[in-house]
Amino acid sequence: MNVLIKPRKLTGSISVPPSKSLSHRMIIAASLAKGKSVISNIVYSEDVLATIGAMEKIGVKFIKNPNQLIVNGVSRIAVSDDNFIECNESGSTLRFLIPLLSLSRQKIVFTGKKSLFQRPLGIYENLFGTLNLQFQKNEDSLIVSGSLVPGEYEIPGNVSSQFISGLLFALPLLKGDSKITVTSPFESRQYVDMTVSVLKSAGIEISEKNQIYHIRGSQTYEPIQTRIEGDFSQMAFFAVMGLIGAEIECTNIPETSIQPDFQILDFIRKAKGQYVKTETGFLFKPSQTSGNIYDVSQSPDIAPVLAVLISLSHGDSRIENAARLKFKESNRLLSTYNTLRSLGVEVEMTDDALKITGRPDFEGGVFESYGDHRIVMSAAAASVRCKKPVLIRNAEAVQKSYPDFFRDLESLGAEITYLEE
Repeated sequence: MNVLIKPRKLTGSISVPPSKSLSHRMIIAASLAKGKSVISNIVYSEDVLATIGAMEKIGVKFIKNPNQLIVNGVSRIAVSDDNFIECNESGSTLRFLIPLLSLSRQKIVFTGKKSLFQRPLGIYENLFGTLNLQFQKNEDSLIVSGSLVPGEYEIPGNVSSQFISGLLFALPLLKGDSKITVTSPFESRQYVDMTVSVLKSAGIEISEKNQIYHIRGSQTYEPIQTRIEGDFSQMAFFAVMGLIGAEIECTNIPETSIQPDFQILDFIRKAKGQYVKTETGFLFKPSQTSGNIYDVSQSPDIAPVLAVLISLSHGDSRIENAARLKFKESNRLLSTYNTLRSLGVEVEMTDDALKITGRPDFEGGVFESYGDHRIVMSAAAASVRCKKPVLIRNAEAVQKSYPDFFRDLESLGAEITYLEE
């Protein structure tokens, strides 16, 4: 599907969808708790459905009501006769579940889109190799066999926090105690903090000091009752549209959060953008923003839409420590660079940074999605200040995280034409 968006300032109020990162974690924790858990304020995006489908393979029962997920969990990890785990394009599903499903001691075949298996998995490959377990990565699948054991694990902190989170889900279920030492600079640490917070809500005890996590063995997950808070990474798109266009209020958003993408508010303040706290979220106001330097090592997902904002800021800006953007749904460093170039922005790219010179508006034109939901939404956000209409090819990529994105844009006044290829 291609979409054609007519340039227009949008205004109104939008209820921000729930955090996908929290949804994955809550679903897994609830699945491991024998009994009934209830997760409210949930959206069934492609990624979330991948995690639900994977947990069904170990016998978890789900009732998917609108806006509410009822989970009847299991206390034992045993994969059904069908040992193929479809992850689609969800890196969270794959990386969280490799250690966990290994505890079944069965042969597990993870499948998904080819782009998923191009993302780094070397941490687990080395770990499984050290334990003499099977780890066979193919073009569109991964075969693992054999269980993790209690022990001490050293994990680099500058590749993906998802490897650490994956171990934290699995290690409490082993009979012995374990320790994870995070080496090198610890990027996206707040994602691990989020995992630990979810685990604690399910009765799992984990302690951490100086990047060393101590995990007691033989623990039991407890059922949870929770409401998923709004997603700051999704709010970022509407925040930017408000700052570069007309007022937009984002509701269903807490005042504070452990979500790493809460940092978008820090970045907006740094750019001298204007917003105020409301009763249920934030109101973002049209602002003349200024150039600055932005370190996205802790929140790489908001880099593409941040790039849109600072491209309309006065002076030069720099997005740095962005090397991990190369290993997302697309090479997001390159796809962001190409999107800015298509908008007419003067931008330079290095191995881990973008240097951007601000301009008063954008050109518009034809944009590729690169199969990346955040590139689609960033190009859509940029349409607010384009001279010409914006045509986004393969815009269905938004289904990965935000199925109602274009419908929500229309509720703010966007004029969108949907074109079949």
